[in-house]
Amino acid sequence: MKRISSLIFITSLTASFVALCAAIFSVTGIAKLFAGAAISAAVMASALELGKLVSISFLYQYWEKIPKLLKLYLTSASIILMLITSAGIYGYLTSAYAKVSAVPTQINADIAIATNKIQTLDMEISRKNERLQQIIALRTQQESRLDNLISKSQSGINSSIRNAQTTLSQSDKAISELQKDISNVSTARDSLAAVSTQKQVEIQTNGDIGTFVYIANMFNVPLDAVVKWFTLIIVFVFDPLAVALVIAINFLIKENTKSDKIDNTVSDDEPYEIFKKTEGEEIEPIQDTVVEKKYIHLPNDGQYYTRPMFDWSNEEMWINNPSAVNYYKNYIEPYKTT
Repeated sequence: MKRISSLIFITSLTASFVALCAAIFSVTGIAKLFAGAAISAAVMASALELGKLVSISFLYQYWEKIPKLLKLYLTSASIILMLITSAGIYGYLTSAYAKVSAVPTQINADIAIATNKIQTLDMEISRKNERLQQIIALRTQQESRLDNLISKSQSGINSSIRNAQTTLSQSDKAISELQKDISNVSTARDSLAAVSTQKQVEIQTNGDIGTFVYIANMFNVPLDAVVKWFTLIIVFVFDPLAVALVIAINFLIKENTKSDKIDNTVSDDEPYEIFKKTEGEEIEPIQDTVVEKKYIHLPNDGQYYTRPMFDWSNEEMWINNPSAVNYYKNYIEPYKTT
């Protein structure tokens, strides 16, 4: 009995706390959704939350006695209110995430911009490198041509040598400029890559959403998707758990009531009751099924064999229980008539 009472108390306390938290989050979320009349929406949502819990308790306690139409309405209303509560909780949690995700969202945008610029610079570097290789190859050909001209130097071809030398100088200048441009572009790309890395570290070390970032990276999914599914998991568990605990409380109360009724039942057809002998008092013989009522009834200690309606003539029910045997020898056998 004490164990059931303790369980009822613990379950009631837990159910009240879970239901209260669900109601607070849901009411706050609904109030934010209807910001134009936040107070009115909060009062309405609170009344609906209380009505839902009372309806569920009423349905469980009197399910067999409730008219079908009322039963159908209360059941449908309770389910709809559970969905409304879950939607309010989802709105509250996503709103809270939106507040802390503003900075990471901006950082992600900066990282995306930097990544695009890095890709553009990489393409430019690749293009300049191709051009550089072409000019170097052309310069090599010009050097070979100049060497041939010099080796075959005769009158009238000095102008060709000078033209070839001029072309080589221009090629050298173009190569130098390209190399300088490639170096500058590479420096800019490296700078953007460093900024991008720094911002990624900033997101991963963010105390508000660091765990979600780690999970997102581990499963290679977007951060918003991780937060969305995690929030949905909480929503699917939160209010249904509160409702289940309310039903559990009603179940325990009903079982406790049944136990009390059984313990308090006294059969008038029993041939004897259990009495306790007062020290120094002589026990008058018991005649047939007549039981003298002047003795003090032993308190029920919760054992099945201490109940007044217990059939001691059926030895199979107690002969193998040492406690029952001891009880029989001390309180039953001495007072039985032969």
